[in-house]
Amino acid sequence: MINFSIPCDFNETTLSALSKLNAQYNHARVSEVYGQVTQGEFIASGRMLSLLPKVTIKDLETYMIFCNKYGIKFNYTLNASCMNNLEFDKTANVQLIRFIRILIEIGVSSFTVTLPRLIELILEHFPEIEIKASAICEITSPDKAKHYKEKGVKRIVVDPDITRRFRILKNIVDTFGDGVEIIINNMCTKNCPYKMFHYNHEAHSGAQSNDIESQYYFHMCTMQKVKNQNGYIRMNWIRPEDLIYYEQIGIRHFKLQGRNNPNGTKIVNTLRHYFDRQFNGNLLELITLFSPYNAFQPYIDNSKLDGFIQRFYQNDSFCSNLCETCGYCLEYAKKSIDICQLDELNKKASRLIKSMLCDR
Repeated sequence: MINFSIPCDFNETTLSALSKLNAQYNHARVSEVYGQVTQGEFIASGRMLSLLPKVTIKDLETYMIFCNKYGIKFNYTLNASCMNNLEFDKTANVQLIRFIRILIEIGVSSFTVTLPRLIELILEHFPEIEIKASAICEITSPDKAKHYKEKGVKRIVVDPDITRRFRILKNIVDTFGDGVEIIINNMCTKNCPYKMFHYNHEAHSGAQSNDIESQYYFHMCTMQKVKNQNGYIRMNWIRPEDLIYYEQIGIRHFKLQGRNNPNGTKIVNTLRHYFDRQFNGNLLELITLFSPYNAFQPYIDNSKLDGFIQRFYQNDSFCSNLCETCGYCLEYAKKSIDICQLDELNKKASRLIKSMLCDR
């Protein structure tokens, strides 16, 4: 049995649909939804607040009733990369523990956390609560996995940049155990030089952010993708057909990103393809939960990517990240994408983003 953690839209109808989906399949299930309140105290997380659903603690309390009704757990995202050092402030700690206690009392069963001191603080006061170490912790090795295991963390989300490093993933599983989780629809540029700065920006972004501020790192990440014809193929996505390779090395937990664009119907549709282990269509539509990021996404024929992952699985040292001398991802880009259309879309995206940045 494999488990899926999916973004929450705070809608009972979606939970009902997920419950029906769970009943239809024996090999896969949605075990939890994840999200947070966006009004009140301690609301910073790994996503910009202005892009998330407006949710109060009362809204969450009501939603928890529905989660219990349909047998789906709720994971609370307390995963900002920075809290202005509040995790070290005694007064703030009292308030923070009070806030977490309220969340637990209304039914929150686990927390996704980034900051080391915050992990310690929660486990000191609530040792029975399950902590999941966020992908923002950048867990890329068995050593890091062991560190979190020894801290008492029950699940870890590995850094998306090692999605195709199967030997490392297997070593992490062997070290940590059953609680290793991997993101299947990451849209970030592989090895993006802006990633950590983007995380910190999100942590400090309030509910109101101007367009230039809120889009800067998004645009810079996009610029990395459109510089080359292989940009989209290099990203850290996992196709439904390729889940089996991750199961074979012991990974049982998979995560869908997308709480900044929650649409229950589209999320359920996406999950059905992953449960079926098959998708015929545009891969980018699938990994963006059928809600495209922008108007410049090409059509990537998912069926033409059959066999792509096998080279990575069979030879962990295959990818040197020297794309200029390799050509493997470029080969599959040419198989699965209309290159002429891609070049035109990339040029348009590049021109638009440069003009927007120049207007700052």
